[in-house]
Amino acid sequence: MDTNNTVNLTGVLKKVLYQNEESKYCIAVLESNQKVCGQYFDTDIKKLEGEEILLKGNWETHKKYGVQFAFISLELKEREIFFFLTKIVKGITKKVAFELTTKYTEEELCEILDNEPSKLLEFKGIKEKKLIQIVTSWNKFKHLREMANFLGQYGVTKNMINKIFQEFGEIDNLIEKIKTNPYMLINIKGIGFKRADEIARALGISEQSSFRIMACLNYTLKEYCDSNGNSSISKEKLFSLLDISLNFNDKNSLYEDSIIEMLASDTLHETSKDRFSPSMLYYAEKKILEFFESRQKLQIPQTIVKDFDTYITKKEKTLGFILSDEQKKAVSLINDGENTILLVGYAGTGKSTSSRAILELLEEIVPFGDIQCIALSGIAAQRISETTGYNAATIQSVLMANKEKDEFPYKVILLDEASMVNSVTFYQIISKISYDTVFVIVGDDGQLPAIGAGDILADAIKFNLCPASKLTKIYRQNELQAIATIANDIRKGEVPKYEEKYEDFKFIDVSIKNHFILKNTLSTYEFNDLRAENSYKILNQILNTSSEYIKVIHKLREEKNITKALTAFQVITPMKSGILGVENLNINLQKLLNNNKNKAFQGRLYQYKIADKVIHIKNENMQSLSMTEYKNGGDNYVDKRIFNGMLGMIIKLDFEEQKCIVLYPNDDTVVFYDFNTLDNLISLAYCLTIHKTQGMEYDTALIPMSFSHFIMHNTKLLYTAITRAKNMCYIIGENEAFQSACTKLEITQRETVITDMLTEV
Repeated sequence: MDTNNTVNLTGVLKKVLYQNEESKYCIAVLESNQKVCGQYFDTDIKKLEGEEILLKGNWETHKKYGVQFAFISLELKEREIFFFLTKIVKGITKKVAFELTTKYTEEELCEILDNEPSKLLEFKGIKEKKLIQIVTSWNKFKHLREMANFLGQYGVTKNMINKIFQEFGEIDNLIEKIKTNPYMLINIKGIGFKRADEIARALGISEQSSFRIMACLNYTLKEYCDSNGNSSISKEKLFSLLDISLNFNDKNSLYEDSIIEMLASDTLHETSKDRFSPSMLYYAEKKILEFFESRQKLQIPQTIVKDFDTYITKKEKTLGFILSDEQKKAVSLINDGENTILLVGYAGTGKSTSSRAILELLEEIVPFGDIQCIALSGIAAQRISETTGYNAATIQSVLMANKEKDEFPYKVILLDEASMVNSVTFYQIISKISYDTVFVIVGDDGQLPAIGAGDILADAIKFNLCPASKLTKIYRQNELQAIATIANDIRKGEVPKYEEKYEDFKFIDVSIKNHFILKNTLSTYEFNDLRAENSYKILNQILNTSSEYIKVIHKLREEKNITKALTAFQVITPMKSGILGVENLNINLQKLLNNNKNKAFQGRLYQYKIADKVIHIKNENMQSLSMTEYKNGGDNYVDKRIFNGMLGMIIKLDFEEQKCIVLYPNDDTVVFYDFNTLDNLISLAYCLTIHKTQGMEYDTALIPMSFSHFIMHNTKLLYTAITRAKNMCYIIGENEAFQSACTKLEITQRETVITDMLTEV
């Protein structure tokens, strides 16, 4: 496309017809019915539906789809001052901003905010308290308008400016800092290296400067580790990725020079020959390896009970459960003086019972209060507490409570759901474990590995880093309970007997008849239409099945049993977009499961209502109160770290203060969100991706199954999804898609620093 001869097109974005998550290519239609297409990187373009946009590009005629406007840039078409007042300045609603910008010019409005703010009291919705908030916020952030003007000339959109503000709003002289190092912007989602590099090149940074190459190298390493879960990378792979990002060919000498400089500055480490890792991950996994090695060297054998068999026989009576030989082995390891063990088991193999038996044995020599269970999520922590009877908390809350201490004040620590714990978090835990503390690591290596870099549980098993007990025998009360057996068949790559009648599992078939014949005989366009039609049938069946839980959820809300209401029923799907993706399912499920008629807040994608089930999506310090303080009308807010994946419920929408108030019952926390940051921090959670549900457990789980999700289908994903269900699991969709997913083994091994160190030649 000739970028020097582009034309402008404006209109309201009516509907996104198609989008590709990887390439960001999309097709949409305006309210004028003009079709537009192109790549949009700033955010999910569906969030712009209903907004007036400005496009730059050219008209073209497609052989199949006819006349359409191919855009090279897309921006929200609103006055800069309106954007600033509604997105940056706290306390001004869109309605008030519209009234202000209608009555005053931009210059007049800036003059009023600077020198005569009392004039704003004439506008409905602005009172003395609100005015103080507006003026304070204006004075704090007005310099960011200069930043918007500065970055706007490089194609950085208003949405991106808002994200930059969220990340760097507290930094002084931000424009000068960006001019000095535009690569500081690369970690803003939607900017990345490419956009930051365009700004840098425009500011005169040389194409072959080491500054540019090292910025790209750092970014590439981080992206590779974050997106693939690896903590190290080969030189060959790293150089090929650099070639793509820098648009170089055969510039290995430049890369080598940058690597030498980064090795010298301790920002990069060579883990083994021609393999590299970012410093943070290198040191985390190196220290983890040293921890396991030192625990074996410092071990002091001791026997807790001398007559172990007699003890176990008595204990089985109180447990109400006969321990298998595998489970007895786990307990005997502790009895024989092991201070660090792995308890690894698949779904339904009795990990919780074994954990309880181990902790009760340790209570023979350790006070109850010195035993602490930890897990990544609040729901997982609550579950391990209920099943073992011992104190449990989230990893992060225990870390925060002991951040001023060198060591945890516990004699026994049990880490549950260890497969979910990445390298950095695992290092944070072991760095505070004293030499004489017993450490029990419980996990299921059949599940998806951790979100983030590293694969500590798998590495510990593979390299025998400590004694392990592997549980393989599946326990169930009767033949009609099948969740565990079906999940474990799938884990092994086998198609289970899924169409039989069970108490806790049901497959509802909504298939395309003669799927493979039609795929080979119809045109791609015709078959895609057929697939979309079937996806809507699956959606309708999901909604029909979900409707059976309306009364259950409503009753739990009325009883103020919020924890149970959040986990009573969950839809789980592998992808975000599409008819059966998270976003569309959330919109439809909200209409079904939350009939609250009070005023709602409209975000970019979702409408948020009181009693909505939501999930926090970004680690962030937030203004918070404990549940008791909130109930008592307290306003002594504290900044508390709220973590990605926390599940909560909206309990209040304060339109005067522009606040959304969310209760997180498992963490005894009430969090106050500003309306203008809501889209970046929470999402509806009636439907979640499989990755988001790791470590969680729901009374009932429902999983769509369609060939439209084929790219995401594999045994680990499906095993993880099914094992989220405690009492009932529904799978709704295409028979052949399910059978295909059951046999698509996921055998990818993560590349880790520990593996590099222990396999180095």
